[in-house]
Amino acid sequence: YIITNKLTRRETMKKYQVVILGAGAGGLSSASRLLKSGIKDIAIIDHADQHAYQPAWPLVGSGEEKKTRTVKSMSRVIPKTIDHIQQRVTRIQPVERKVYLDNDDFIMYEYLVVALGIQLDFQEIEGLEATLGRNGVTTNYLYDYTDYTYELLKQTKTGNVIITKPKSVIKGGVAPENTLFTFDEFIRDQKDNKAHLIFKSGKDTLFPVEKYRRYMEEHLNNKHIEYQLNQELIKVDGDKKEATFKEWATGETYTLPFSMIVVTPPMSAPDVVKNSTLSDEQGWLDVNPFTLQHVRHQNVFGIGDCTNLPTIKMGAAVRKQMPVLVSNLLSQIKGKQLKAHYDGSTACPIATEYGQAFIAEFGYDMKPKESMPIDQG
Repeated sequence: YIITNKLTRRETMKKYQVVILGAGAGGLSSASRLLKSGIKDIAIIDHADQHAYQPAWPLVGSGEEKKTRTVKSMSRVIPKTIDHIQQRVTRIQPVERKVYLDNDDFIMYEYLVVALGIQLDFQEIEGLEATLGRNGVTTNYLYDYTDYTYELLKQTKTGNVIITKPKSVIKGGVAPENTLFTFDEFIRDQKDNKAHLIFKSGKDTLFPVEKYRRYMEEHLNNKHIEYQLNQELIKVDGDKKEATFKEWATGETYTLPFSMIVVTPPMSAPDVVKNSTLSDEQGWLDVNPFTLQHVRHQNVFGIGDCTNLPTIKMGAAVRKQMPVLVSNLLSQIKGKQLKAHYDGSTACPIATEYGQAFIAEFGYDMKPKESMPIDQG
């Protein structure tokens, strides 16, 4: 397997003090903070050679950002003294304290941080994978298709432009809404554009916090954007340019024509977590919601989208989780009580127009927890 700092194979078969699975925002920030706190024996396992700033991808799809500016080489973001093992994780054995790689080798650890993100389940929508990237079918959740999203937006002048959101938990919890509102402004600014914008959400509410739900509803109504809740995309026929939806309340299905459809796929915990003894009944990493320590394995901690933390999965949540995780991991290493506490804090910036947004901030209690001296909703 590939070790980016050129260590020999024999040297890499040792046990690291801390192994971090995933080099996303949670994994990288935890690694950097641990290093600054005096933990030197750290490895990050991630197959990718580039780190992506995914929250910017809806902006790429709306023409507000260049996609090449959303990625950096892993060698630029992983501290030099941390080993980057560039392999996929295929199995986690917490009792043996081993992480297996896709060449069947393994790495041993004393402490494990799981930051594997979330899994995109495009295959759950019939016909989607066969037509994605053509026939007016796109997504902002894959780097390769964000430019196609913007090309479609510029070309589409008539017909339905459908933005979807699944019932499942998703990362970037308000990314579909950001696409929706920026698309609306783009379409309205073109006098000859007759495209009809539709938002189809599989969820039963526009937002889980009542204050921001009302604000979202107000924006949709004031902009005369058509939207329906409890509507799940289940099939895409690219050749016919038709999308089939299921209404959760009745179980009935129906088909809509489209000129363009921007799909947010269903998502779930990574299979490697689902298939391990670290998962809960739904497959998510089973951690204490306040300490971020695993509920059954005291030397395992989790951060970000792969966990079962009951909050919206956003980068802002990871930013609040990281200091808690590092503090408690250091306490665990020292045999001390875990005193740091995560209260579910997260923030959802919702772009209502180009250059304008409101910020929904809240915690586990689903009550506004605003950090600025203004009314953010």
